[in-house]
Amino acid sequence: MAKGIRLKRIGLLGMIFLLLFASRGFAEPVTNGEVLKEYVGSGYNGKILDQRNTLLRFQAENNLLVDGVIGDITNKALIEESKCIVDIVPEEIEEKEWFIVINKTKKILTVYNKGEIYKKYPVALGKATTPTPNYKFTIINKVKNPYWGGMGGKFKPVKGGASNNPLGKRWLGLSTEKYRGYGIHGNSAPFSIGKYISAGCIRMINEDVGELFEYIPIKTNVWIGTDEVLEEWGIKQHIEYEKNEEICYLLYGAK
Repeated sequence: MAKGIRLKRIGLLGMIFLLLFASRGFAEPVTNGEVLKEYVGSGYNGKILDQRNTLLRFQAENNLLVDGVIGDITNKALIEESKCIVDIVPEEIEEKEWFIVINKTKKILTVYNKGEIYKKYPVALGKATTPTPNYKFTIINKVKNPYWGGMGGKFKPVKGGASNNPLGKRWLGLSTEKYRGYGIHGNSAPFSIGKYISAGCIRMINEDVGELFEYIPIKTNVWIGTDEVLEEWGIKQHIEYEKNEEICYLLYGAK
């Protein structure tokens, strides 16, 4: 088993971030674009959506429940000066150049590079009536400006590249012998990220899926499961609080 470890230091910036945002979400506008720059997208302009996306990225990067709300757990992560982001993965993931794991419980897409944490992204997943399946997929295609077919006649089709296209402007198709038609894609409903709301596909922030699209190759493995299912597959993703990097590695990073 291998463990990807990241020591995060938040300190004053995290405290500022906490003070600026309402505890139940984003009740009031926030104008401080300097807050947590690491999690701010290139298009940040201080609007409510940008603020929400910043928090979603912070939660994903720290193995927290991605919901866009500053509850007790997110509050602690913001205030604590140092913490360890711990991902335990099996050798199968360590041996691959690229590997994607999607945690359905936390709503986090994690990219691994040779078993090490490369990037974590917040996502939206399938709602209760159309859940995202627990399964081991493979990326079979990548499409720019994908056409949306309207779900078999339920809705009017939307041409690729249109602002109202539910797939956004990037599509990474997933397939196995059992499941077809699922994919990782952008969105036309940006406030849906962090929710169980899709027809089963994995939605991402448009800027994030554009980034993912550029470096993840076709044939990359994509494992999707709840915390419990992922643990059965040898994967654990959590956060620990340690102030010393050496202690963090000794406790959680030994193979």
